[in-house]
Amino acid sequence: MSNEQKEIARQLMEAYFQSQVSGNMMQNRAVYNQKPGEIMVLYFISMNVKDDGPGLMVSEISGKLNVTSPTITQHINSLEAQELVERHADSADRRVVRIRLTDKGKTYIQRINEARLTMFVDLVNHLGEDESRLFAEMMRKASDYMRKQQEFYIRSFFVE
Repeated sequence: MSNEQKEIARQLMEAYFQSQVSGNMMQNRAVYNQKPGEIMVLYFISMNVKDDGPGLMVSEISGKLNVTSPTITQHINSLEAQELVERHADSADRRVVRIRLTDKGKTYIQRINEARLTMFVDLVNHLGEDESRLFAEMMRKASDYMRKQQEFYIRSFFVE
C-alpha cells in the first residue's frame, strides 16, 4: 500500500467518523428530548407497523435492532409514559402484548422527519443538485461496502 493510498484512506476514515458524529447529533436528546434508543425504537415501530396492523412484540423489536428485550422494555415504558406508544393485547393470543405508535407518537415522528428533510434540502442547496446526487450515490456505495466488510470481519473473528 502506497503512502498516497494510506493518506486517502486516512482522509476517508476521518470523513466517515465525522459524518457519524454529525448523524449522532441528529439523535441529540436536547433537540428531541428523547434518548437515542427511544428515537430508534419509535422509528422502527413507525416503519414496521401499519396503521391498522397489530403492532410489534418487544421480542420482535429487540431481535431486529439487536438490543436486549429488557432494554427495549425500558424504552417502551418511557415512551408509553410520554404517550408516544401504546401496549395492547394481541387479538389472537391475549398473553401476547403488542406495541404501536399513538397519534401523538406518529405526529412526533412526522415532526422529526420534516425537520431532518429541511436540513437535507438545505444541504442540497449548499452542495448543488449534481454534487448532492453524486454524494448520495457514493454514500450508498460506501455503506454497502462497509456492511459487507463488517460481515466479513465478524465471521473471520469467530472462525479460528
